Amino acid sequence: MFNGVIDVSHHNRIEDFARLRRAGIVAVIHKATEGATFRDPLYSERREAARAAGLGFGSYHFSSGVAVDAQAENYLSHADPRDDELVCLDWEESFSGRDMSLAEAEAFVALVEARIGRPPVLYGGRHLRETLAGVERSALSRCPLWYARFAPDPTGVPALWDRWTLWQYTDGASGPLPHEVDGIGPCDRDLFNGTEAEFFARWPF
Repeated sequence: MFNGVIDVSHHNRIEDFARLRRAGIVAVIHKATEGATFRDPLYSERREAARAAGLGFGSYHFSSGVAVDAQAENYLSHADPRDDELVCLDWEESFSGRDMSLAEAEAFVALVEARIGRPPVLYGGRHLRETLAGVERSALSRCPLWYARFAPDPTGVPALWDRWTLWQYTDGASGPLPHEVDGIGPCDRDLFNGTEAEFFARWPF
């Protein structure tokens, strides 16, 4: 497994993207949007800074239970993903109101794929595990899985996937070491299910 990815938002203090690269990080996935209206205020400037430092870049949308078409439009218009950038639906418990349902997650994925020509990566942990327990068929299975589990091993992956693509193994406090990266400190860190060469061959999944 290759440990070269972090995910961040405006809550993270990043001192220098070049330091991240020197510390062995090769890609940064940044929050772009949440729900139908929230837009991360640091997304655009950090996108350019990360790319200028030679890092791969990606974005994610934090889901909620509001209208799916409004969420997809908010995400795609703000993230404005380029062909070499990862796109992702962060499907977990909402901080504001109802959670996104399975049907709504499938609809969001379909809207994104129709616009950019590829399905997004799907991120999730407990909500994903519980919602997909016993589900044998779903369009979500076409999404590369970014699995969150702060445990020694990524157990409990839903049966829709034969293997995970990324594993968020720590939030900077819980989960296996290492938690820190020079230039940012403790943060969300993610393992790729393969070698470094395979990572670069498959990015942005």
